[in-house]
Amino acid sequence: MFEIGLAKCSKQLRSFVSQIQVLAILAICAVTTAAITYVLYNYTQTLLKERMQERLVAIVATAAKEFDVNDISQIHEGDWDENQSLVTVVDQLERMREANSDITYAYIMRRTQDPNTFAFVADADSLLPDEDLDMNEDGVVDDLEVAPLPGDPFEVDEYPTLRDEAFFHPVAANDLEEDQWSVQLSAYAPIYSEYDEAIAILGIDVTIDDFRQRTQATLLPFMYFIFFLILLLTLQMLILVRLNTERVEVMREIDRQKDELLGIVSHQLATPISSTKWYLEMLHDGDIGKLTGEQKKHIKSIQSIVGSLTDLVSMILDVSRVQLGRMNVTRMALNLNEFFKEILNVIEPKAKEKKIKLEVSIPKKMLEAMLDRRLMRMVTENLLSNAVKYTPNGGDVSLSVKINAKKILITVKDTGCGIPKEDQSKMFQKLYRASNVQKVKGNGFGLYVAKGAVEAQGGTISFVSKEGKGTTFIVELPVVSPSDAKKGK
Repeated sequence: MFEIGLAKCSKQLRSFVSQIQVLAILAICAVTTAAITYVLYNYTQTLLKERMQERLVAIVATAAKEFDVNDISQIHEGDWDENQSLVTVVDQLERMREANSDITYAYIMRRTQDPNTFAFVADADSLLPDEDLDMNEDGVVDDLEVAPLPGDPFEVDEYPTLRDEAFFHPVAANDLEEDQWSVQLSAYAPIYSEYDEAIAILGIDVTIDDFRQRTQATLLPFMYFIFFLILLLTLQMLILVRLNTERVEVMREIDRQKDELLGIVSHQLATPISSTKWYLEMLHDGDIGKLTGEQKKHIKSIQSIVGSLTDLVSMILDVSRVQLGRMNVTRMALNLNEFFKEILNVIEPKAKEKKIKLEVSIPKKMLEAMLDRRLMRMVTENLLSNAVKYTPNGGDVSLSVKINAKKILITVKDTGCGIPKEDQSKMFQKLYRASNVQKVKGNGFGLYVAKGAVEAQGGTISFVSKEGKGTTFIVELPVVSPSDAKKGK
C-alpha cells in the first residue's frame, strides 16, 4: 500500500516537474521575444534617426549657402524691423520654413566670447506679431513663445553637437529633443565668408511627432515574422518536451514492470528451489533408500545445478533490495583470514582449471572486523569470479587486502579483456554488460549488486581498466567498532 502511494506521489511529482518545464520554456520564449523586440525597436529607431539626420544635414547645408554674409554682418544686438538686413534674413528663414512644413524653427546664431553661450542673429519668428507667436492660443504670449531677437543669448552647454561641431561642418544633433509642444531633431551648418571663415551657423528644428509611429510601422513586419518564428519554435519545443516526457514515462513503466517481474520470479522460485535442494540432500544421504555410485554422481550434478539456481535467485532478490534501498546490513565480528580463505577455496579451482596464476597478498593475521558476511562474500566472490572468467587461459589474477585503524582496502586485479572506454561509465548499471564480453555467459547483475553491497556498508567501489590490458577493482570499507555496529552505523 505504501509503495502504491509512493508511486502515485512520484507520478504527481513528475507531472508537476513537467508542467514546470513547460512554463519555463514559455517564460524563456517570452523573455526572448521581449529581448528581440527591444533590440529591434532600438535598432529601427537608430536606423530611422540616422536617415533623418542625413536628410536634415543635406537640407541645412544647402540652405546655409543661400545666405548673404554681408546681411548677417549688418545685423547687431537691439536691431528691429528698421534694419533691412534683418528683414531680408528673417524673410529667407521664413521662406525656408514654409518650403518644409516639418521645420518648426529656423535661426542663425554667432559665437560670443563665452564658448558655452551663443547669440541669436535672427529667427524665422523674430518679426511676427504677438498673436502669431501665441502657439497654445491662450491669448497670452509667455516666455517660451517669445521669438529671440538679435543679440539674445542662448546657452549651448547642454547641446554638445551645437557647441563643438556646428561651426566646423554640417551636423545633426545626436538626440531627439522633446518640449511641451513636440518632439524635434535639430541640424546645423556653418555659414562661411568669402575667406572660408565660419561667421555664423544656420540651425533648424524639425518636428517629428510621428517618429515613434514610423518606427513601429517599420518594425511591425519584422515583429510579425519574429513572433511567428518564436511561436513555431515554442510549439516545437513543447512537442519535444511532451514526447520526451511520454518516452520517459514509458521507460519508467517498463523498468517498474521489469523490477516487479524480477521480484515475483525470485520470490516464486525461492520456495520450490529450496524444496528441491532439500529433497536432493535426502536422496544423496540415503534417507529414502540406498543409491548406487552412478546415481549419487547424477544427484551431485543436479545439486550443483540447483545450487546455481539458488545463487541466481539470491542475486535477483539482492537486485530488488538494492533498487528499493532495502539492502539489510547485519554486522558481526568477521575473522578476515578465515573469510578470505573460504573465498579462495571457491576461486582457486576455477583459476586452476584455466591455468591462471592466482596471486594473494593478505596479512598473515588480521583483526576481526564488524562486517556483514553475506554482503562481503557477495562482493569479493563476485569480483574474483569475474576476474577469472574474463581472463584468458594462462593469465594472472591477484587479490590484495590491506587494513588499518580506519579502513579496509581490497584490490582485485586481472590481465583479462578489460573494459572499453565507452562502456566504463555504465558498468555498475543493472543488466549492463561490456560490449566486448557479450559471448561470455553472464547476467549483468553482479557489479550492480556488488556496488549496492559495498555502499550499504558505507564503502566505495571503483575500477581502472584498459581494453585488452585488464581491470583493477578497488573496494574501500570503513572499519566500524562493535559499539557503532550496535547503533546501526
